[in-house]
Amino acid sequence: MPADKPHQNEEHGASGNVIVLNGPSVAGKTSIQKKLQELFEEPYLAMGIDSILVAMLPTRYFMGSPPDCEQVLYGVPSTDESGSPLFTLRFGPKGRRVIAGMHQAIAAFAEQGNNVIVDHILYEREWLPELAHALRSVNAYFVGVRIPLEALEERERQRATSPRGHARSHYATVHAHELYDVEVDTSRASPEECAARIHEYVRTHPRPTAFEQLRQRFQVGQEPPVRHP
Repeated sequence: MPADKPHQNEEHGASGNVIVLNGPSVAGKTSIQKKLQELFEEPYLAMGIDSILVAMLPTRYFMGSPPDCEQVLYGVPSTDESGSPLFTLRFGPKGRRVIAGMHQAIAAFAEQGNNVIVDHILYEREWLPELAHALRSVNAYFVGVRIPLEALEERERQRATSPRGHARSHYATVHAHELYDVEVDTSRASPEECAARIHEYVRTHPRPTAFEQLRQRFQVGQEPPVRHP
């Protein structure tokens, strides 16, 4: 059965595929997402933090002053042990609630037979168990989008779309779980080449395993993770 077609799930009937692209800021996930949409014969919806959280809330929750931004999303400048700048995003209680809803929404779209490609950054440790649990009923591929830090920071400097030090702030944690169905390196391959590799993997591997292994690791198979207040 081609992997880009809805598959049969005993509990939920026909469901769509989910492809989660996880990697640091400016690693090239959005470009890969767009190229993947072009490659698949079936339609794939594009979802992610920018389209769900940033695009759906007023700018005062990101660019405004406390207490509004502290409830959703705010940045904390600092430096690391080497003196390099860091700009760490912190998610307030309402921001974490939106992310939890996004994880459930991804699964809900797929459960209705829709295919989804997610542009994600696993900023916080508890997001991965939560996401893995949310996707337990659908066919979900976990893709690592990697790039060396030096190349990543050069892109950050050239694009100037986020504060200096943002990518470094989560570079060590975003891939900390070290488990994917397939990985790509955007310093070595173009978005088209990365998308082609992912497309081929999905086409030839109708049953991904990474999220199932993660559910077993996190022991969230029977009980959902603790909900955000």
